[in-house]
Amino acid sequence: MLSHVEVTARVTVTPAAHFVWSNRLDYTHDCLVCLRVGRVMQLQHGKPYGLCAGNEHPAPIRVSGFDTTDHGAERGLRCRISFWWAPFNDLTEPAVQASELSAEPWVQLNYRVGCHTCRDTGAGDWLGIEGFLRSGSGPVTTSCPRCATELVTAAGAPKINLV
Repeated sequence: MLSHVEVTARVTVTPAAHFVWSNRLDYTHDCLVCLRVGRVMQLQHGKPYGLCAGNEHPAPIRVSGFDTTDHGAERGLRCRISFWWAPFNDLTEPAVQASELSAEPWVQLNYRVGCHTCRDTGAGDWLGIEGFLRSGSGPVTTSCPRCATELVTAAGAPKINLV
């Protein structure tokens, strides 16, 4: 059966930040190929399949929608993940059964941010800061490692909903 989840996230950026969501993300999912439950899937918008992180084999899961918003200081991301799903028991732990959406779904969204303060002082690698938002995390603030200027604040973790 074809199913979908929607992942949403919001961050607030300061005027000193140059912010871009990455099209890469990690998501936990039950893998129909290796018949393992709770595998980390490496996904990238534009690729026709995901990679199961166990041994990096292709998996029937992909990013089918990737929308970003920019409203003043707020940056949003809405990502739709589509996957094939069927019930099965874990290959190595037969008592564990696969589900369409796990009881504790997990996602990691990646982003890049640059510091305009460092750019304005002539720093060559002002855009090289990578950050992420993860499920289960609380408020997160990213600051420039060079000048300590606050750049990005996330009030909470990304949300995952079965659609």
